[in-house]
Amino acid sequence: MDDFGTRTTCTGATDATSPAHELSFALGGVIVASEDVDALSSKVEAFCKKWGVPALHGNKIRSGKGKFGFLKKDADRKEAFFEELNQLVLDDRLIAHACVICRPGYRDRYIEKYPDGIRWAMSKTAFDISVERAAKLAMQGGRKLDVVYERTGKKEDRLLEDYFADLKVAGMGFCAETSKQYGPLTGAQFKDHLNVIWPDGKGNPLLQLADLFVHPVSQVTCGKQNRAYEQLVERKMLLDFKHDDDAVGVKYSCFDGEYGQWEKLQTHTRDPEGSPEAVGV
Repeated sequence: MDDFGTRTTCTGATDATSPAHELSFALGGVIVASEDVDALSSKVEAFCKKWGVPALHGNKIRSGKGKFGFLKKDADRKEAFFEELNQLVLDDRLIAHACVICRPGYRDRYIEKYPDGIRWAMSKTAFDISVERAAKLAMQGGRKLDVVYERTGKKEDRLLEDYFADLKVAGMGFCAETSKQYGPLTGAQFKDHLNVIWPDGKGNPLLQLADLFVHPVSQVTCGKQNRAYEQLVERKMLLDFKHDDDAVGVKYSCFDGEYGQWEKLQTHTRDPEGSPEAVGV
């Protein structure tokens, strides 16, 4: 699990024209079966060794910074790099997943009604929805779910681990009436199907893939064409295509009205847009 954008609610200046990292906040990445972890990790490590880079970092790849500086200088090498990167990422053993929240939409919906604690509630909302839907996939396969997240800071890491523990005790914190269409898991179900959570750094190959996956799934909300996202849809690599329940898939929350006007709005998903969701309110 990795994040995208700013996890606190935004100021009045943020609107539908803001860049994606200001418009949206997401928690998500990749879901991987335990038996595939070693092979996929080795695949990432071999790719990095071949190209002489310490780790895959989406922002540095896109900007051609540091060890990825050759991407701005050598057109032929750049083409070969991205061709091989596509082969690495577009692997059917990887499932893309996230909960993506519109920051100004979340602000507009909740700030007047629930001003206290709104800054943390957005990250808890994203975490709980993302983990619950991944847990439902694990349940469908008779498995348990581990959560590995990228280490950020003591405060932020503690929050995620507290959210995980809360799920095992109390389940989802949404209003029972508005969330019943999603069949929320109970605390007892989470306790049975959530295993452990732990932090790691960019040296973890699967966290490198999580970084590459959460970006296009979140970036698409800015309304610009995103080839990486389109490839995930074409290859049916999104969670939406992997579960029998129509309510299990990538979640886009609070993209109401002017905030939900990007091209071909959620053509891949089966989750009704505009559903009122905020944890603890």
